[in-house]
Amino acid sequence: MIQRQRMWKKNLYENIDYPDNYTDKTFLDELKKNVHITEISPLTAVFGAGLVTQEMCVVVFFVIVYVYLYNGWIEPETVFVQSSLVAAVAHLTYRTLLTKNNYYEVMVKDLRTVLIFVVFGYVLSPILKTLTDTISTDTIYAMTTFMMIIHLIFFDYGVPAAIVSSSLSLNAAIFGSVCLASRLSSPFHAFVLLSNAVECFVLLPILLSKGRGSVTVLAAMITVAIYALWTVSLIMMFLFVCVTLFVTVLCPFWFLRWQNYKDNIYGPWDEAVVHDTQM
Repeated sequence: MIQRQRMWKKNLYENIDYPDNYTDKTFLDELKKNVHITEISPLTAVFGAGLVTQEMCVVVFFVIVYVYLYNGWIEPETVFVQSSLVAAVAHLTYRTLLTKNNYYEVMVKDLRTVLIFVVFGYVLSPILKTLTDTISTDTIYAMTTFMMIIHLIFFDYGVPAAIVSSSLSLNAAIFGSVCLASRLSSPFHAFVLLSNAVECFVLLPILLSKGRGSVTVLAAMITVAIYALWTVSLIMMFLFVCVTLFVTVLCPFWFLRWQNYKDNIYGPWDEAVVHDTQM
C-alpha cells in the first residue's frame, strides 16, 4: 500500500516528509515589495535638504561673529547690544504667537532664566576664556571644526532617526564656542561670543523649527551667509556656495533618482511582530 505524502505546511514540525530547505510554490504568494515606501516630491526633498543648509548658515553666522571680534573689526558692546535686541524681538514674537495661557507667567520665567545666564556667564567668562588658553591655536581651530561637524551630524532636523541626539549636538557646539573664546583678547569678548553661541545654537533653532519649509527663510539665510563670508574671504564664500549647491540641489537629485531603485521585500520569512491589542 502506497502511503500518500502529506501536504506541505508552513510549520516545520509537520513537514516530516519534506527536506528542511523545501518550500512550496505558494510560499512566495505573500511576497510584497516596497510596502512602506513614501513618495517624495522634488520640492519636499529640496526643503528637507534645506534644513541642513539652514543649520550650516547658523554655524557660519557664529563663526563670522568670532572672526569680527578676533580681528577687532567690531566692538563687543555693539555685538552684544545688537544680538540681544534681535533675540529679544524674536523671543517676544515667538511667545506672543505661541503662548496663549499664562503669558505673563511664562515671560517672567524666561526673564529670570536670561538674568541667571547673563550674571553667571559674565562672572564665569574669565574662567571660560582661560580654560583652553594653553592649547595651540591650530589645535583649537581643528577641535572647533570637528565639534561643528558633530553638531551638524547629530542635529535634530525633524526626522526620527537613531543618529539624532540634540544634547550631543548642542554640547558639541558649545564646546567649540568655548574653544574659540580662548583666542579672544578679553573676558568680555569671550562673554559676548558665548552669548552669541547660546542665541545661535539654542534660541535660533527653536525659532526656525516653526518656519520649516519656508522658501523665504531659507533664501534669506543663504543670502546673508554668503554676504557675511564675502566680507571675510572670497575663497570661503566660494566653498560655501559649492557646499550649499551640493547639499540643497545635488543631494536631493541623487536621492530622488536612487528612489527608483528601491526594492525592499517583505514576506513570511520576516520576524514576527507582536501587536499589543486592547480587548
